[in-house]
Amino acid sequence: MFLVNLTLLFVTIILLCVLLRFLSKTSLIHSLKNTWRSLKDKCCVHQFYKVPKFNDNMQENQLYRKVYTYLNSLPCVEDSDFANLFSSSKSAEINLILDENQTIVDRFLGARVHWRIENSEKRNGVKSLVLKIRKNDKRRILVPYLQHIHQVYDEIEQKRKEVRLFVNVENELQGNGRWISTSFTHPATMETIVMDSDLKTRIKSDLENFLKSRQYYHRLGRVWKRSYLLYGPAGTGKSTFIAAMAKFLSYDIYEINLHKVANDSDLKYLLLQTTNKSLVVIEDLDRYLGEKSTAVSSSGILNFMDGIFSCCGEERVMVFTMNSKENADPNILRPGRIDVHINFPLCDFTAFKSLANSHLGLKDHKLFPQVEEIFQTGASLSQAEICEIMISNRGSPSRALKTVITALQSDMAGRVRMRIKEFGSGRGVEESMGEFGREGQNGIHPIKEIKNLYGLLRARSSRKASMDKLDVVDVNVHEKDNSYSTQQS
Repeated sequence: MFLVNLTLLFVTIILLCVLLRFLSKTSLIHSLKNTWRSLKDKCCVHQFYKVPKFNDNMQENQLYRKVYTYLNSLPCVEDSDFANLFSSSKSAEINLILDENQTIVDRFLGARVHWRIENSEKRNGVKSLVLKIRKNDKRRILVPYLQHIHQVYDEIEQKRKEVRLFVNVENELQGNGRWISTSFTHPATMETIVMDSDLKTRIKSDLENFLKSRQYYHRLGRVWKRSYLLYGPAGTGKSTFIAAMAKFLSYDIYEINLHKVANDSDLKYLLLQTTNKSLVVIEDLDRYLGEKSTAVSSSGILNFMDGIFSCCGEERVMVFTMNSKENADPNILRPGRIDVHINFPLCDFTAFKSLANSHLGLKDHKLFPQVEEIFQTGASLSQAEICEIMISNRGSPSRALKTVITALQSDMAGRVRMRIKEFGSGRGVEESMGEFGREGQNGIHPIKEIKNLYGLLRARSSRKASMDKLDVVDVNVHEKDNSYSTQQS
């Protein structure tokens, strides 16, 4: 008998759970919840604030615009009883907009606040946003809450704005200063960039932390800016990465051509004309520093990077590119002037597989082992060269891979000829070997290395096909980097 009663109790509990779960999805439970919340609100004393759309002079109230934008960005708009659907300027996007006489409940610092759109009959139907907040919470959260709305609005507007590219000109143009601009329509984004996933995650995290760090930088007494050095051979995707950074941050790009800068003072003037929330870019910095024809001095560039004038404005990201930083002035690379170093090496096999996947839709192929073996011999091409081969042969993935193999073999043959030429030069074998170490770079004697490479090329000569000359276009990016470092001064 006891077991029967226990079984009946257990079954009853299960049925109650199923019933409650069913009722929780019905309008009955929803109505009960709303009634309970309404009773709780009636037991509290509230303060009301009205945000009219226009002032007495019928000028738009900017606070109304900010609050309205903020409210429509909240996820709880989807839970309102009624909302409007509008197509965005981007055809693929649909916007959910709060309807009149609907109440939105927001939560901030543990408090509940209520917003409602109302029409004022006394003012010919002019809309107002009405804020209802408990008096007990008013002193604690009102000011921080309004500041929070301002901050979220700024972030939304920053994402909406059109990114522009500014370039400096030699002579001042009437009404436009020293900068001319155009819409920046580069399609690269952080999502489309072919990059090591861990590295991409770290860079995105670094940029996101920077965007949220205004108070942190001010507490430290530092200017709110960040500087990046992108270094690597031509065609490895540094410029494309800059475009992706600008799209990710929604920052305008100010690219400075030092050949069009008259002197150090002119460079400072250009910096003063840039805006906050911008990417200030100098590409091929090592080339400029090595040219005597450049009117800007090294000290002028150092002051540009972290001098007093670099502090005139905030929320800037400064980006410099170099082909190599081996011979760069250590004063330029020190922490404070460069915060983040990112290496862009030539393509390796891992990078090749990512490019084959994105450009040709290949995750594997019977020719992959052959490509990997050639990479292991030291052959290398830039990402731009490999991308162009794949784009030109995208209709036939096998032909694209064979063309890549031919290009890698040609690169390896050129390296062998160069090494043989070095040993046959007037410097002598001993002097040439000194550059690579007594046993070469990989513990292999240089003469043996050349023989191995030459033998490998001869063994593959039967598979070699003629290759058309390629116009190298920097159209894509790949990065596999283990030397990413963030330095704090």
